[in-house]
Amino acid sequence: MGKRHLGALGLVLAVLATACSSGGGGAGGGAASPAASASPGASAAAKATCASKKVTIAVPVTPPNVVHLTPYVADAFGYFRDENLTAELIRFEGGVGSLRASASGAIDLAGTSSEPVIDGIANGADVKIVYSYAPNVDVSFAVGPKIKTMADLKGKVMGVQEPGGFADVMTRIILKKAGIDPKEVTFLQTTTAGRVQALATGNADTAVLHIDQVKTAQKANPQIAVLANMWEVLTDYQYAVYVAPTQTLKDDPTTTECIVRALMRANRAMYDPANRTKIVDLGVQQTKADRDVVESTFDLLVKAKAWPQNEGLLKANIEGTIASEKGFGKITKDLKFEDVTDLSIVKKVIAQLGAVKDFPY
Repeated sequence: MGKRHLGALGLVLAVLATACSSGGGGAGGGAASPAASASPGASAAAKATCASKKVTIAVPVTPPNVVHLTPYVADAFGYFRDENLTAELIRFEGGVGSLRASASGAIDLAGTSSEPVIDGIANGADVKIVYSYAPNVDVSFAVGPKIKTMADLKGKVMGVQEPGGFADVMTRIILKKAGIDPKEVTFLQTTTAGRVQALATGNADTAVLHIDQVKTAQKANPQIAVLANMWEVLTDYQYAVYVAPTQTLKDDPTTTECIVRALMRANRAMYDPANRTKIVDLGVQQTKADRDVVESTFDLLVKAKAWPQNEGLLKANIEGTIASEKGFGKITKDLKFEDVTDLSIVKKVIAQLGAVKDFPY
């Protein structure tokens, strides 16, 4: 994730780091509605119309964190219904499972972190990145009381979700920075919710946690600290993407267009202060976190511009992630931005809804 894209994210999440160290809450406030700055031009692309149908969307985290709420908002706010779609949100325990479902053709659209997608495409998976629900990394590397410095990670238990998944990749990046061979630690696989509990109870010594998870873990165990914020460790790095099978994009681009349009409206809805209470209510329901945790996390993410209002896919971020995966030996194939993305649909949707000016992604 390039630091040139990190103005809001770095500043706001730096505030989070201070708040987390004292167990405090996040910054409040919202942002102006994007409606005033997004209007389709006279030559806006014609909207495809979907026939009434059911679609399946893979969500990679169970339960979701606040940053993952986009499809839930699209459903609750009626954006899928506006497209004549009945959306079934299929939950997975990580992005690897979500990607596999997409590659098999069983899912219309899948949300996942970018690493499994890049690895999959490098190894022949016939999918393309078409959109994003959160371009920038917002996680911290949290540790228990046994760990005070990077050197203390040696011999400890690393809490991750799945091999090759987001938490696993982030953990290996930290180990590399610390100069520790992954063979010198133990990897403990947990569920999404389980990694917070494993860290809080001491079954794991580390966990890669989203903002709301850090707050929840510190409530359970005030001795939990943040060893590193990943947005400070990484440069030019893409967090989340939506992917679709290449064959689907060829045979039925209309369905993907309708889904992306609903999701983009949901991402933009995050920035309208009039929606805050409804989204926080939904977040409490879906994340199972305490209301104060959801509220402060949502406000931080709004200020940090966590959700995209335009394409959500930056070339520097995608190619930076490709370089990172090559550096770890996960892939050997030379890939470029154009090899893993297809922006034709998201660009069409932006032409219809209008671009949000002065928003970086």
